[in-house]
Parts: sequence; structure tokens; C-alpha cells
Amino acid sequence: MSLFFFEKKKKISIYIFAALISLFLSYDSSLRGAVINPDGICYLQSAEAIATTNLSTAMHLCGQAQWPFYSILIYNVVALTNISYISAAFVLNGFFSLISVVTFIYLIGLISASRRVLWCAAAVILLSHEFNSVREYVIRDHGFWAFYLVSIVCLIKFFKTLRWRYALLWSLFSLLAMLFRIEGGVFLLFVPLSALLYFSLPLRQRLKAFFQLNFMSILLVALFAIWLGFFSHQDAQLSRIAEIQFHLIHGLDKLTSSFEQSSTALGQHVLSPYAARDASFVLLLMLGAWYIASVISNVSIVYAALIIFAWIRKAVQFDKPTQWVVWSYVIINVLITMIFLVENMFLAKRYLIALSLILMVWVPFALDNMFELRRRFKWLLPSVIVLMLLTALGGIFDFGYSKSYIRYAGEWLAKHVPANAVIYSNDTQVMYYSKHFGNDIFIKGKLYSDMSVLENGKWKQFDYIALHLDSRDKEKNAHITNEIALSPTHVYANKRGDQVIIYQVEDSGDKK
Repeated sequence: MSLFFFEKKKKISIYIFAALISLFLSYDSSLRGAVINPDGICYLQSAEAIATTNLSTAMHLCGQAQWPFYSILIYNVVALTNISYISAAFVLNGFFSLISVVTFIYLIGLISASRRVLWCAAAVILLSHEFNSVREYVIRDHGFWAFYLVSIVCLIKFFKTLRWRYALLWSLFSLLAMLFRIEGGVFLLFVPLSALLYFSLPLRQRLKAFFQLNFMSILLVALFAIWLGFFSHQDAQLSRIAEIQFHLIHGLDKLTSSFEQSSTALGQHVLSPYAARDASFVLLLMLGAWYIASVISNVSIVYAALIIFAWIRKAVQFDKPTQWVVWSYVIINVLITMIFLVENMFLAKRYLIALSLILMVWVPFALDNMFELRRRFKWLLPSVIVLMLLTALGGIFDFGYSKSYIRYAGEWLAKHVPANAVIYSNDTQVMYYSKHFGNDIFIKGKLYSDMSVLENGKWKQFDYIALHLDSRDKEKNAHITNEIALSPTHVYANKRGDQVIIYQVEDSGDKK
């Protein structure tokens, strides 16, 4: 018995160590974050709007605010602690990342009781390049990833026991994940189908399992229908939920239409007349290669190689329930992201992190297998560890060009420009830090993004102009600076030459 508690205590130390490192990484990322990301501005402004107006107004400020749970959490943390909105967002993000790290290790612990494998799991998630690189962003994805991983754990336990409590917990955490990202609703809808296809169980048990996993969803749909009956005027606020319904009904048509449009454009504008007839095939190959390259890049080349190594070596033998759950989530993730790629012809890195997290389940076992091979291949494990550390550095430290100049420019405007002055800026982040735009930032941000509004002398209508110029677009920069023809008041720049140029058009007091 004493040996059991000793082993348990030693395993708990792994979780404590990983939790502390995760908190440190989150804290460090909050300090080195040069500027708030554009999506983060939306969440912060909508959280502030909840305090000053109401939820309905906050939800209509900007596109991301239409899914308001994250903004509501930020608002409540501020209300409880009286810290700033940005600090509240970082506290939440750090908490959610902590859940993700601990849950990932626990998930690996469900597969193997080995302490070495658990240490490998801790190293894998804490050194994950892409997961760490987004810690500094104010995005609702942090909450989605946390509860997404917890839902996977609950589903594995459900398939092992078929107990109601795990079915309800899976539904609960999937619903929580959905409150952060609409993709959680996709898992809530389609993961229960895996129960029907789990042929290791008799048909009667599969039907029961399908019902168990759908019970909370059925109950919520019924309650939601009753709510709509009494508050039908709120329909306009449910546009994001309607997205799921739209894709269920029209998804295949939209997917086909998007593919055909892209194929036609490829044939007309890129391929030669001789190859145009093969445009669909070429596009299919392009999308396939693009998707595979994106997944490898997201999970990292080192981890991708370790995943393939684990598959080839059969480094881990999942029991049937775990294997079924893991591959169900892999397949659904692939379908979600592939469909998004075809429909939109782009794929942001963070959209693939949910897939990367489930693929990374194989990596600790690949490392553990390399421990077994270290006598035969002494160079293999040390080389992999070095590559993991080198890859992780890019996610922990910022080696790119600094964006601090954007914040400095905005803060100068906030400090030195009168409240009644009319400011133009083509950069939403500069506008945010200037503290002159309030909730109009999203309307004016779209209007001012096109610098043509300054042409033909129209720049004279503003008291101050803060131009954000990309050093790689020299011709466009020269055109607009020649148009204004004023001496800059201040210039803030980074080492690449990207800059924010501030002009004072005339004395704002005289103008007013």
C-alpha cells in the first residue's frame, strides 16, 4: 500500500511541475506580447461594452463578439478582481492553457501508467511550438482547446464503462467547448455517431450509448425551442448557431460550389489552355499538398516525424475504446479543417491546433520507444531532444521583428492628442492604443483601412494622421506620403523598417 501511494505521489509531482511551467510560460507570454492582436481588441472592447451598455450591444460591436461567452468571462473577472481587461484576458488564457497541459498529460496517463511516458507527455505539450506561440494572443480558442481535451478524456472513460456520468460529462465539456468556438457544436453533433459504428458492442448497447451521448443535447434543444417560443425576437442574436444548421442543410452544395469556382479561376487565370481541362485535378492535388504541409508545419516537423515513427514502430497499443475515440476525433478534425480550407481557400494556423493536440498523443510513446533503443542507436534520442528544444524556442521566444512600435505610436496619441481631435489611422491596433475611438473603432477601422480616403486633399479633414506603413510596399508608401506632404511629428519603427508615421495636420484647437 505504501508503495502505491509513493508511486501516486511521484506521478502527482509530474502534474505539479507541468502546471507551474505552464503558468510561467503564460505569464512570460503576457509580458512579451508587444501588441494586442486584432481579434483580442474585439473581445476586450465587447467585454467593456457589457459593463457600460448591455450584452446585446456588446454582441454587435464586431464579428467575433457574436459568440460572446469569452467576453462575458473577461467582464466577470474584471468585476470580481478589479484588474484591467487585458490582465483579465491573460489570467483566463493562462488558466485554460493550464487545463490543456494537465489534461493532455492525464490523457496519456489513461493509455500508459509509466512515469517515463508521463514525463515525455509533459515535455511534448510544454515544448509544443504552435501551442506556445499563441499563448500571447487574446483569443477564445484557449478555452476551446481546454474543454475539447477534457471532453476526449470523458469520452474514453465512457466507452470503457458506458456509464451515464461520463456521457453527461462529455456532453457538458463539449458544450463548454462550443461556447468558445462553434466547432464544439460539430463534435457535439457528430461524435455520438461513433457509438453507432463501434461494432465491438452489441447493437442494443450501441443504440443506448448513442442515446446517452445525445441525451443532454436533446434536452438542451427542447429547452432552446421553448426559449425561442417565448423570446422569438432574439433570433437575430443567434446567427452563429444558425451557421451549423446552414452547413448541415447546404454544406455539400456550398463545398461543391466553392471548389468549382476555385477550379474555374485556376483554369482561366493560372493554367495554360492545354492544362485548363485538368484544373479540378490540379486543384485537388494543390489542396491536398497544402493541407498536409499545413498540418506538418502546425504540429512541427519534429513531432510529425515522431508520430510517423510511432505508427511504424507501433510504439503504443491503444485499447479498443481509446483507439476508437482518438481516431474519431482525428477524422472529425480533418473533415472540419479540410472543408474550411476548400470553402475559404485559407487555413489559419490556430485552426489546426485541435488536430495537432490529438495527433500529439503518439509523440510521448515515440520518445519512450527511443529510450528503449538508446543502446542500439545512442545518437537518436539526444538528437531528437535537441531538435525538440530548438523547435520550441520559436514558440517561447519572439525572434521576429518587433511590433512594439505600433503600441508606442498609439500610446503617444493617447497621451498627447486632445480628446476632441479627429484622428485618422489605417491600423486598428494603433487606434485601440490611442484611446480616441471607443466602440467606433470597428466601423472606422474598416473605413480607414483603405488609405485612398486621404487622397485628393481629403487628409486635411483630420487633425492627426497615424500611418502604419509596411516596409515591403515602398511604392504605395511613397504615393501616400507624397500626397500628404507634411513633416512627421513622430516616427516609430522596427528594425525591418515597418513604421507608424504621425502627422499633425494643424493645431487642433484652432481647427475646432
